[in-house]
Amino acid sequence: KFASSISMDEYNAKIEMDTVHLPNKKLHKSGNDVILALEHPHNTQEAIVFLSIGNKASIPGLVRKLPHYGKYSYLAFEGDEPTNIAKGQWPVIASPLIKILDRNAPQAKNEKRKALAYLEPVFSSKNMMEHIEYLASKELKGRGLGTPELDKAADYIADAFAQAGLKPGADKNTYFQSWTADVKDKKRVKLKNVIGIIPGSNPKFKEEPVVISAHYDHLGMGWPDAHHGDDGKLHYGADDNASGVAVMLELALRMAKTTKPQRPIIFVAFTGEEAGLVGSRYFVQAGKEKFFANINLDTEGSLFDQKIIILNANTASEWKHIFMGTDYVTGIATQLVMKDLDASDQGSFIEKGIPAVQFFAGATTNYHRPSDTPDKIDAAGLVKVATVAKEVLVYLADRERAMPFTGKVKHGKSAKTTDTGEQKRASTGSVPSFSYEGTGVKIGSVPKGSPAEKAGLLAGDIIINMADEQVEDLAGYSTLLKKLKPGQVVSIKVLRDGVVINGQITLKAR
Repeated sequence: KFASSISMDEYNAKIEMDTVHLPNKKLHKSGNDVILALEHPHNTQEAIVFLSIGNKASIPGLVRKLPHYGKYSYLAFEGDEPTNIAKGQWPVIASPLIKILDRNAPQAKNEKRKALAYLEPVFSSKNMMEHIEYLASKELKGRGLGTPELDKAADYIADAFAQAGLKPGADKNTYFQSWTADVKDKKRVKLKNVIGIIPGSNPKFKEEPVVISAHYDHLGMGWPDAHHGDDGKLHYGADDNASGVAVMLELALRMAKTTKPQRPIIFVAFTGEEAGLVGSRYFVQAGKEKFFANINLDTEGSLFDQKIIILNANTASEWKHIFMGTDYVTGIATQLVMKDLDASDQGSFIEKGIPAVQFFAGATTNYHRPSDTPDKIDAAGLVKVATVAKEVLVYLADRERAMPFTGKVKHGKSAKTTDTGEQKRASTGSVPSFSYEGTGVKIGSVPKGSPAEKAGLLAGDIIINMADEQVEDLAGYSTLLKKLKPGQVVSIKVLRDGVVINGQITLKAR
């Protein structure tokens, strides 16, 4: 025992001739350095410290490091360059703030009282779910390109922009940017983006707007990317991408009449994303403005307490610091992916050297399937996405300094572009984890009955080789699958918990 009013025993700790017992840890004095502190029995402004040096070579390192451990009651280090192996704080006992009451004394009643005031949530999950339920309803038949139902969706979005208070941002003082084009095997398709604007207050940045976007088209009855067996079935597109549109409409409603940004903020719902970023490419190429940055919202409905994935965060060095700030301010965690991915409309901006990111809640087994329905949507997650998106949007709209592009400018067809010929692409049936940044492709989920399940693959496995070719990343994996054929039996090599596992897989038609 120390000469203190509190003994070591009360802390479940003690010092013996050769050893020191700490809570849940026993250490030998030889080779280890141990520091303990207790209150002084006669002066609360001082402490009694026990210091045991088991390695003299560690003393210079301890002198440097100990000032950084001031909040701890006990510490232990090992090695010449001392490495901390134990630390903790004594529990509070014998505090003058603690009073043991007579158990026979009358017990106080903890009555529930109504709060004096209730704060309304900044964003409404109810509003966003109503948008999703309409856009992904049977009435809109999957919002296929060139259909009357997609036009209905465009009108709905334009009305929502007007009600929110956004200024018309397109042709002839309307919300519609309209044109006609051949899209894959569809000839002379009438297309329209829906555009609204919050004007900027600083003339200096009039031609440098920030763009927030979400695509509103989907696959209709399956064109152009139905999975095998899903042709002709209604693809509702709740998560992809009624969810992103719903978040954008909620942001417009909450910001249009109250936000006074220095830069203009352009809200745009893109058409033709599923057919190869048709709408966003037209918008970027037709725009006379020097777009400052783009935030793209695509597939935001399946967050479920996971981190919000930020794709293409390598397009500006500032993104890392921006999302560190939102993590701190909002308490909502994000995960930045620094690889080059062109999975959605942000790719059209990146092609022009414009910093752009996609907010992504994560892939599910419902992707591009008829099962992508509103009942699968995480409504609370939509609020989180909206909260972070607003923080980033307001920051970018008021940022005066340039944000240089640091990504890779790619030209040609996007990886989003899909073929519409008779030949179907081969698939393992597994859903990749887009947040994984190591070598290979990490499996996010394995649907029942898929080739991946039949081959014994598990969520968390990392595909490192297939058909005797190395798999470096998602882009290489996608390219490899295009060279293979449905029904083909190929070798596959995965990394599972650090162990390489070899097997075979029978590919199916996507």
